[in-house]
Amino acid sequence: MTAWLLSLALSLPFLGGAEEYQVLVALGCSAPRHVQNGYREMLAHEVLPRLMEKVVTTQVRLTLAPISGRSYTAPARVLETPNPLSTPRFQLEEAKKAFQKEVLKAFDELRKRTAAECSRGTEIIGALKAAGERARKPGRILVLAHGFEQSELMNLYDYRLKLEKREVRQGLLQRVKARLGLPNLEDQEVCIAGITAGDDNNANARLTTSIKTFWEELIQASRGRLVGYGTTPRVCPFL
Repeated sequence: MTAWLLSLALSLPFLGGAEEYQVLVALGCSAPRHVQNGYREMLAHEVLPRLMEKVVTTQVRLTLAPISGRSYTAPARVLETPNPLSTPRFQLEEAKKAFQKEVLKAFDELRKRTAAECSRGTEIIGALKAAGERARKPGRILVLAHGFEQSELMNLYDYRLKLEKREVRQGLLQRVKARLGLPNLEDQEVCIAGITAGDDNNANARLTTSIKTFWEELIQASRGRLVGYGTTPRVCPFL
């Protein structure tokens, strides 16, 4: 009987604790204002509605953190939906509306703070490392960024980098290990959305394809799994 009850508990999402989601988004000087507006629209119309479909049976814990020139030490906001097992249905509906408003409010507050600091660069790897340290259980990480790491570690926007060569990508991974340490993404599914070719003709198809390969290799080396990569969160299977 005890084994049967344990099996039942594991099969019911609301008995297994909150499902963890992290959204890392390029803000401040790491993305133009109109691009940040696009990320906010994605959050409001593509990400949050899908997450809200889950809260009838599952408690959702969402961490929102900026990608900036100082991603590793950037502040993060954590928001949770109520436990559906102990919350009346009508209260859940109200909580869903309030949750979405709070997430967008947190986005605006983080954007304002990150813009005021204006640390130049786009530390996607630093943001992933911080996300890995925050994770306490299997979870999902959505990255809303253009995909071009621009930091002391590397500048993926440099078309002269020859990123299509495996030895170049492996050299960059070794640099990350030596200077920062790889993120710990064990049991984390990662989806990178908001991908663009940049605003420079040098960011050609060969470079952008090689960047995807680089992120696949970095996330795999970090014991995570890249499950989606594209221009919109619709490519993310966990949404």
